[in-house]
Amino acid sequence: MNIIKRTIYLLHSAFLLRKIRRSKKDETRQAAQQRLTELLADRRGIGMKIGQAMAGMNDQGALTQLTRSARAWPLKDIIPVLEEQWQQPLESVLDDIDESFSAASLGQVHKGRLSTDAGQQTPGRTVAIKVQYPDIRQAIASELSIAGMLPKAGPVKRWDFDLDGYHATLSETLLDELNYLHEMQQQNYFYHAIDVPGLRVPRIYPELSTGQILVQEWIDGKRLAEAATWPVQVRRKLAETIMQTLWQSLFELGLVHGDPHPGNLLFCYDEISPQMVLLDYGCMVSIPKHRRMALLNLIQGVRGKTGLNSFDAFVGLGFDAQKLQPIRGQLDELARILFQPFVYHAPFDTRTWQLSDHVGALFGDQRWLFRSAAPPDLFLVVRIFQGLVSQIECLDTTLCWSDMLEQALSRESLDYSLRWQLDESAIASAPLPAGSATTLRVQIARPNNTPMDISLTAASALELHSLLPADMLPRIRALNIDLHAISRQLQENGLEPQTLLDFTLEERHYRVWLE
Repeated sequence: MNIIKRTIYLLHSAFLLRKIRRSKKDETRQAAQQRLTELLADRRGIGMKIGQAMAGMNDQGALTQLTRSARAWPLKDIIPVLEEQWQQPLESVLDDIDESFSAASLGQVHKGRLSTDAGQQTPGRTVAIKVQYPDIRQAIASELSIAGMLPKAGPVKRWDFDLDGYHATLSETLLDELNYLHEMQQQNYFYHAIDVPGLRVPRIYPELSTGQILVQEWIDGKRLAEAATWPVQVRRKLAETIMQTLWQSLFELGLVHGDPHPGNLLFCYDEISPQMVLLDYGCMVSIPKHRRMALLNLIQGVRGKTGLNSFDAFVGLGFDAQKLQPIRGQLDELARILFQPFVYHAPFDTRTWQLSDHVGALFGDQRWLFRSAAPPDLFLVVRIFQGLVSQIECLDTTLCWSDMLEQALSRESLDYSLRWQLDESAIASAPLPAGSATTLRVQIARPNNTPMDISLTAASALELHSLLPADMLPRIRALNIDLHAISRQLQENGLEPQTLLDFTLEERHYRVWLE
């Protein structure tokens, strides 16, 4: 696919995603979902990643087929890749190998049986052979290049999201996924380091694994949708395994599985000891100790185990201290909303959470300020938590989150989180512009409508031109308003309380001021 076609394809995907999110009519949303499914279903690389993210953990929704497979390469085209990587004929390694029925975004999986005559340590074992598509590196490089050129727009522009940081995070994650030796190391570490009842991590065959091939034990299991039909006591044990795996990997190991879609989970039925098989360790999220302890301290504060200082904890987690200042007084209440399940000492039904509604009621449009303050890599952690909630809801069970946390973590980690304190240099290192103003206020009054009121950090006034829609800029210049000149004057004289803009345009009154 050439660069022009790839650009059109990514833009078309973004357009359909926007329509799905914003549409108020079910028929419009369903039509957009169907078109997106058709557009992405046979794509690999970033396209299929978009589809998997949209499908989430819903194993029976409109976008489910995106988590199952694109069309696999035929075995005759894969055999030369295997022989080149292994530097020997296929029959020297395998007695037989099946066509693939599991094609994913970056590679596909074949079921094979190790040769009984090749001197293998475990001859005759059934294995899963994950093979990277020969052309995928070039495709990923092209699509990442295009994604890096996409301009800021909408809330991303208005609230000054770190788009370069998000692009860097995406690039680093995908490049890690393309290195199967790196994935092998992460899977081996997870295999030996984590200890959760009911969790099974497939064993790797390192002698047969390369940068483009990963060989591991084959494990038969059922998908989440089928596990959701099993008896309630089995479903509950599986949910406990899912939750304790997240808590232990996040807070003890600092290495979390970052791709929680249904294709990466299998479930093995047993009335007493059911198992969850966790697959695909290419997308693993590494969280340094000081950041994960900040998050655990925040949760402990919400639980009432220690004083709740949400500002320090969010900054310790990597949030921009300067951007958080205008909403600092609301952060404790936000923490109680975000971590509400930990407050209860009984099973919590996440379907009663209404997280988005509560955050919207607390912040209104300022929710974008909080999101823009977040470190770019946090979206991966948010996706992991969303996956957890979706998996538990799919299994139709409830758990006591606090009990699961206590069971999964060591006493050492729990105690350490209570003593955690923010390194003051995290705040001191954030450059603060001169001046006494702390907040930039934007008010837009419309006839017969409640005025729109937005609060930003005072430093946002230094880039007024980037806050307004591009199509408004010529009309503002026609009013003899020079946004760049206003910003330069603020840079020279400091950010002091004052009115910066006060004008009417197309029946809307705009007022912008520092306070």
